[in-house]
Amino acid sequence: MKNRAFTLIELLVVVLIIGILAAIALPQYEKVVEKARMAEAIIILRAIANANQEYYLANGTYAQFNEMDKLTVDIPGKVTQQVFDNRIATKYFIYSPDRTNGQAHLAVANRSNDGETGRIYILSIKPSDPSRIHCDIIKQDGLSTKVQQELCAAVERNGML
Repeated sequence: MKNRAFTLIELLVVVLIIGILAAIALPQYEKVVEKARMAEAIIILRAIANANQEYYLANGTYAQFNEMDKLTVDIPGKVTQQVFDNRIATKYFIYSPDRTNGQAHLAVANRSNDGETGRIYILSIKPSDPSRIHCDIIKQDGLSTKVQQELCAAVERNGML
């Protein structure tokens, strides 16, 4: 009768192959997930920008960063905090019609660190060029990953994802 068990070497080879595949797949998975989050934010950002342009046509001025409640826009998905200083927060982003530093923006999405307060990057649309998305990495917090930096750089270069 012949023994049909696996040898230790065969098991180690299988574990090694699985480890190599995981090392290759994990960075790609992280990139795909972050790209999907960024794409969702861009869709919402465009909806906010359109609502802010409608607000401008009706009132002669754009809505400020803490006036999200003045815009007629619905944020799809799960909103974790309905009003955050009159801004809308989801699990990964805080949306507002403008930035707090006085620069005019139609829409802003601050990428937070999985519900934490640290900001990673900011997506924005300016009234001077409403078709272009801008992406700024927040350097002082140092929370951004290499994947997020690469995606943000691509958006900044191309004006889209």
